[in-house]
Amino acid sequence: MRVTGGLAALLLGTAIVIVQPAATALTPSEIAEIARQITVRIDGASSGSGVIIERQGNVYTVVTNWHVVQLEGNYTVHTPDGQQYKFNHSQVKRFPGVDLAVFEFTSNVNYRVAEKGNSDQVALGTDIAVAGYPQGTSDIDFRRGAISRLESKPKDGYAFIYDIGGFPGMSGGAILDEQGKLVGIHGRAKTRPDTNATTVLGIPLKTYLSLAPSVQPMATPPAPKPPVSTTPTPKPQNPPVATAPAPKPPVVNAPSAAKFTLVRTLIGHSQKVIELGNNSFSNNSYKEGRVLSVAISPDGRTLASGSLDKTIKIWNLTTGQEIRTLNGHSDWVSSVAISADGRTLVSSSSDSTIKIWNLTTGQEIRTLNGHSSTVDSVAFSADGRTLASGSRDNTIKIWNLTTGQEIRTLNSHSYAVNSVAFSPDGRTLASNSWNKTIKIWNLTTGQEIRTLNGHSDVVWSVAISPDGRTLASGSRDNTIKIWNLTTGQEISTLNGHSDSVGPVAFSPDGKTLASGSADETIKIWNVATRQEMRTLKGHSNLVNSVALSQDGRTLASGSDDATIKIWRLSE
Repeated sequence: MRVTGGLAALLLGTAIVIVQPAATALTPSEIAEIARQITVRIDGASSGSGVIIERQGNVYTVVTNWHVVQLEGNYTVHTPDGQQYKFNHSQVKRFPGVDLAVFEFTSNVNYRVAEKGNSDQVALGTDIAVAGYPQGTSDIDFRRGAISRLESKPKDGYAFIYDIGGFPGMSGGAILDEQGKLVGIHGRAKTRPDTNATTVLGIPLKTYLSLAPSVQPMATPPAPKPPVSTTPTPKPQNPPVATAPAPKPPVVNAPSAAKFTLVRTLIGHSQKVIELGNNSFSNNSYKEGRVLSVAISPDGRTLASGSLDKTIKIWNLTTGQEIRTLNGHSDWVSSVAISADGRTLVSSSSDSTIKIWNLTTGQEIRTLNGHSSTVDSVAFSADGRTLASGSRDNTIKIWNLTTGQEIRTLNSHSYAVNSVAFSPDGRTLASNSWNKTIKIWNLTTGQEIRTLNGHSDVVWSVAISPDGRTLASGSRDNTIKIWNLTTGQEISTLNGHSDSVGPVAFSPDGKTLASGSADETIKIWNVATRQEMRTLKGHSNLVNSVALSQDGRTLASGSDDATIKIWRLSE
């Protein structure tokens, strides 16, 4: 199971690469019209521009430069239709280590949202356009030019240097490519006193995409992206996808002390460090190989891991050796799950797809298309015939794994769906969202049974106990809540983590719960007494995923430190 978005999103994030097919360039007037529709004017304690970058329901997210909104006080955002929306400096969320920030406004008006382009394809000489609102005017300024330099060691994120003039007040405006897609945020100009030469700078879009999950309980990056144009791997015709579950190994009750000890660290995903710029902030780099999800096969012999580096790795859990790497997704792999018979692996990605794999051979069986944004979570039903997926397009989709056909779409969430979990009998599904809620669904009818409210911040994950009676949820409010799944009543709140709680997982006997956190620890809890039994320390960054083996004796954890740690119960 994987939880992001969010945590890492302290991350969540990312050497994010958006690959797009060739497209015909728009005319300058067409690009200017796009710029006009997505760019807003900001007035208040200071002034500048911003870009409408995300939308969830009637909540819009605007990205701008931190220096535009860093002063305390009230601000007004002026939208292209002349409407005004108020916000306060206290509502602004700053990105660590770069000159970027975001804020929200709410409106029933249907405003255009910037289409995200590929800032990695911006090279020397690339034609771009910049738009913003000069100080003292309500008229947008649109300028065209080209990239003149790419800064290899950018300060405050400013890697783009271009030959376009500008005026004060345009900071935070859009940098668009020839297709009218957003590739950066315009922000700064420097003049050399000796020559009066002015250098104009902007921040690549991928910097926003790499950091957005760490600051916002709203729509997170990235927007839907076209698939990479590659030669497809040959796939077997009509392959068997799911069969009846194989017998499971006997469950071993965990000792009351829950003495898990670290036995091995697996390193295989990319260890490349991505620098975000030279600054005084501590969070100015991240590892490309952040491990976002881990899953253990039913026989306890195999581990699968999904990463920000776009790959899935299969590991021998006994020896710690990497068996193979699965390539196919064109963006980060957000979640992996293994079927109850141990034959099938499913993965989801920020490329908006779900892939089905033969776990033994590593062969891709099929790709499921249907979601329009990042798919953050996938889960198998106990019989291996049905798959559920949760996405940032605010929907849950239920799939027939034998045919690959979508059975139905569950639409009740108004924000991104972070996690999904089946009940053991396959009749009930739990899901959670950015808006602090958990929903319980009847999968026979597709109807929502109830909504659970109780967390005070984003809910990152849900898990259902093996007996189907209890639900656990982890939240950015630093707590875990235990619920009666039948009645929807909150049973208790587990406190102990000092930062956001991401993944939660029950042991096979249901007596123990494991939780991972942005505080870099894993905690083991006694479900009956609600007491913390042990804290596991070893990761050097937030924990995105935890998984327990069927015998309850092995725990795997994946982290933003780009490692997987294997913990085992001591005798």
